[in-house]
Amino acid sequence: MSHPADTDQPDAEDRLRVALTGDVDIYAAETLKAQLLDQLLRTRVLELDLAEVSLIDTAGMQILVLLKRTAEREGRELRLSQHSATAAEAIQFLGLGPFFGDPLPIQPQWT
Repeated sequence: MSHPADTDQPDAEDRLRVALTGDVDIYAAETLKAQLLDQLLRTRVLELDLAEVSLIDTAGMQILVLLKRTAEREGRELRLSQHSATAAEAIQFLGLGPFFGDPLPIQPQWT
């Protein structure tokens, strides 16, 4: 189950950095969605560090899409950073790289 770890307050640039760890999946979705939406609405820029994401399923991807759309609608910004191989592969496999607009690490082609 993924637990976001963040600082309590946005930085001087009104950016809140949150590190997601573990599984971002259907079992964590309800709690994670509520926590991340709250954090998004507390800052101008929410940056999600995905370095420690070990699994992300379609429920997890739906949360990221919801956050991106909410950020755009509310005049805020969602950034994804430090993609784990698992997170990068899921984003690439679903063709969501351009939607999120964040640079992805180069991944070898699936065999």
